[in-house]
Amino acid sequence: MGPAFCVIGLQREKDRIQSIRPIPSCGHGWLRFPHRRCDILDCALTPFPAPCPHVEDRVATSGFQKSTTIPETEVVTYLRKAEVSRSLPDLFGCRVYENKTGSGLFAILGEAKRSICGCETQNLRLELCANELRATLALLSGEVLRDLPVVDHDWRGFVDAALAPSRGANQVARLERFLNSHFHYKIMSCPHHFVRLGLTRPYHDYCWLMLDTLFPLPRREWLGEF
Repeated sequence: MGPAFCVIGLQREKDRIQSIRPIPSCGHGWLRFPHRRCDILDCALTPFPAPCPHVEDRVATSGFQKSTTIPETEVVTYLRKAEVSRSLPDLFGCRVYENKTGSGLFAILGEAKRSICGCETQNLRLELCANELRATLALLSGEVLRDLPVVDHDWRGFVDAALAPSRGANQVARLERFLNSHFHYKIMSCPHHFVRLGLTRPYHDYCWLMLDTLFPLPRREWLGEF
């Protein structure tokens, strides 16, 4: 995603809740975004004629004003009312391809109908690859999505904190043990467990899948467990 923030939110239109991606008037990302997940923001947005699959883009025409903050569980309630899929083809309205020469999955530009979708999972595993989080998840349909990059800001921050030099020796091994044991129970047993996937901007006509949201969010006290 580069050095800028990709911001994704939820917008209510009458009885419908949908995902939107506010973008600045120049570029696709925010160099600085002072608000956090669970904040409710007031702002003015205008539709942006973005080509498929990034139909969720909206240009922010005014500054963001925070009105309140809601609990994490309530955010997940709204996410479950937005776009959610139980099977691979329904995620982005197209076929998803496995990278035969490397890692990850991708959709082909021109085939995908959207770029944001939640999913119901029956299993999830996170692992470190060169100190970066990668996810493998199983949908309720039984289909498995392997080796997806995790770009969730809070989870990436948790990994950075876990690998800080001040935490002593063997940080990677300790974090890997946590991900292989305590993590699975904490996430999959949580009643507001939720995963959302996204598609990157096109690169050589491919849009790569990524895990952009994982609830529950990591807790700083978990760092004391490993």
